[in-house]
Amino acid sequence: MCRWQSVSTLVLLGLVVLACSPAIRPHPPLRAKPMASAPTPTVTIADATASPVTFERMATFPPPGWQIPRAVRWSPDGKLVTYLQSESHSDRMALFAFDVASKEHQVLVRAADLTDTSKPMSREEELRRERQRKRIKGVTAYAWAERAPVMLLPLGGNLFVRDADGTIRQLTDGPGTDIDPKLCGDGTQVAFVRGSELFLVEVKSGTERQLTQGAPAGVTRGQSDFNGQEEFDEPSGLWWAPGGDRLAYLEVDERQVTEIPIMGYRQGHDLQHHRYPRSGGTNPSSRIGVIDVATGKTTWIELPTSKGWNPKDQYLGRITWSHDGQALFLQRLSRDQRQLALVRADPKTGKAQHLVEENDPSWQQLGGMRALRDGSIIWTAWRDGHRHLERRSGSTGERLAQLTEGDWDVSRLVDIDPEARRVLFIANRDDVLDRQLYAAAVDGSGPLTRLSSEPGVHTIAGERPDRGWVDIHSAVNRPPEAVIHGSDGSTIGEIEIPRAADFDELRLRNAKRVTLSRPGKPDLYGALLKPRVITPGGRHPAVVVVYGGPGVQMVRNDYNPRLLWQHLADRGFVVFQLDNRGSTGRGHAFETPIRDHLGAIELEDQLAGLDYLSQLPFVDPERVGIYGHSYGGYLAALAMLRAPGRFKLGVAGSPVTDWRLYDTGYTERYLGTPQDNAAGYAASELSQHAEQLRGKLFIIHALMDENVHFQHTAKLIDGLVQADKDFDLLLFPGERHGYRNPQARRYLYRRVVDYLVANL
Repeated sequence: MCRWQSVSTLVLLGLVVLACSPAIRPHPPLRAKPMASAPTPTVTIADATASPVTFERMATFPPPGWQIPRAVRWSPDGKLVTYLQSESHSDRMALFAFDVASKEHQVLVRAADLTDTSKPMSREEELRRERQRKRIKGVTAYAWAERAPVMLLPLGGNLFVRDADGTIRQLTDGPGTDIDPKLCGDGTQVAFVRGSELFLVEVKSGTERQLTQGAPAGVTRGQSDFNGQEEFDEPSGLWWAPGGDRLAYLEVDERQVTEIPIMGYRQGHDLQHHRYPRSGGTNPSSRIGVIDVATGKTTWIELPTSKGWNPKDQYLGRITWSHDGQALFLQRLSRDQRQLALVRADPKTGKAQHLVEENDPSWQQLGGMRALRDGSIIWTAWRDGHRHLERRSGSTGERLAQLTEGDWDVSRLVDIDPEARRVLFIANRDDVLDRQLYAAAVDGSGPLTRLSSEPGVHTIAGERPDRGWVDIHSAVNRPPEAVIHGSDGSTIGEIEIPRAADFDELRLRNAKRVTLSRPGKPDLYGALLKPRVITPGGRHPAVVVVYGGPGVQMVRNDYNPRLLWQHLADRGFVVFQLDNRGSTGRGHAFETPIRDHLGAIELEDQLAGLDYLSQLPFVDPERVGIYGHSYGGYLAALAMLRAPGRFKLGVAGSPVTDWRLYDTGYTERYLGTPQDNAAGYAASELSQHAEQLRGKLFIIHALMDENVHFQHTAKLIDGLVQADKDFDLLLFPGERHGYRNPQARRYLYRRVVDYLVANL
């Protein structure tokens, strides 16, 4: 669904909350002549000018300290590390290169270097960017060929190439937008999607030809569907074979999927109709084809139908070619997401077999996977309640080695180092809030090796372990750094992350880590930011900023300027966030209590966080609000309706209000279908609890939201009207789930803060 500088004293260091409700402390014995206690000073919220963090700054992308390199790659000859970064400290990117020999950085390509033949962004590309959360401009993507000094540069719906001598040529200028282009290994051909079909262009001659034809309306070739892009981290739908002679691709048939009208207003009305698979409804049907680029003949993969598997109702992902091109590996997830299979397919005959089948009563999930040169497969699976790596035979599925184990989670399989016979991965082995880089031998022998040294969260980019990698890392008290490492882990350079011109003026502070302990329940981790100035003896209003949805960990040891938090704290608010059960990074047992009843466990934990907050001597328990967006919007509204009176106000941005209206891929993983779990869906639906509202509720939604449709808010409004409950409403006619327009973002932040100030 749909991230500080001075150090302040940790509030209530070592505090352990022993129950969901505040502990009752005994009163001191009465004195013979009791002294009158002084009245508690009234804490007044300061004016907006008290904070150097303005609403304009909150709306500016990127946040201070986050001008990190993007799309890091090694050139095919290993001489350059290329990356996207802004020259102007803005969202407009250029392509840079670091020369490994000279240690110098230079600009390779600017958007202005490419012929300006851009077309209006197609609806398909706009929605792809929305689902990828991509907000950058200028040069937004590029790719090297694997084995040739050829670079592909998509811009403005067209394709360009940069040859070895630095010459840039335009490859395509056809009608429509060229989507998801992919260079073959030797750099001689580019495959891409135009409209609903697959196309190919020869890099040398620029000759185009259409590879697939005849797709009826509602059928696409080479594109993943909404669920794949939004819920399963599968943005692409085509994959080159190692030899460049064949392409594997997805064919997606959405003709039976419910069509949802979405009305927006951008310089006039904009009525759209999206095929959107709502929970319990019909999913798109997908199949995998392998096309011979010379003949245009497609061989369809025939997936097994045994043991209840339905080839017309499933999720496919992680498509991977073997190194010799003789096999195609993929992962297959059942519609109810309780069965996961590792599949091997013969691309010549289409015959396929399940190598491994995994079952879980809560849910399974697609994970990282890599094919080794010896034909075996590294993949991730639940083992003893945690995500771990294992090596399997690529022909029989036999487990050859268990690479990792323990009470911690592998969060990402980075890549394979074929020379050193090791696998690199990210995990929280040493601290549940950290993410470190480790290496394990592919045969499972020997101890794990930690390759990163600094505490915090490490994100590895440009991974080619045989050459090196770029470690982009940060911690709560340290803005990001980007260090270039060689294959042996040595430092060979650094990509400077520009310091925002106003960084010091903003006077950013660190949020403090909080641990809540309760008998018989797992610890919960939170982040707390106190007001810059605490009124002596006074009690300050507080805001709980909530997300709380599954698959996400918000409280981590990484740099996060939290500009909204800074602004609120500068003006006198206490700001708090808590990761409830259901969030990721803590193992399967921590995630799965939410199964079949979304909202209940999350709210229980958030109320425990409220109890902790209310015990702090500088917090006014009568002046606490809750604010969230998307799943956080759902929890904010839920708290106001299911725990009436606990929060004085709630601000719900783009909230899900009825899970029957949300997509299959996300919702059914946690709730099953409405047909099988009617009680779970009914209990989690918000409008039926409208009569319980106490306090102020502010609902915010964008009309063109294609993720959480406006119908969610409309249904809640109907419930509140029926219950004769007052509420406040703000609509954005031309925005989607992620607010793209800076002025819209600025207005949103101002209205939210004004609401908190006026009512707390």
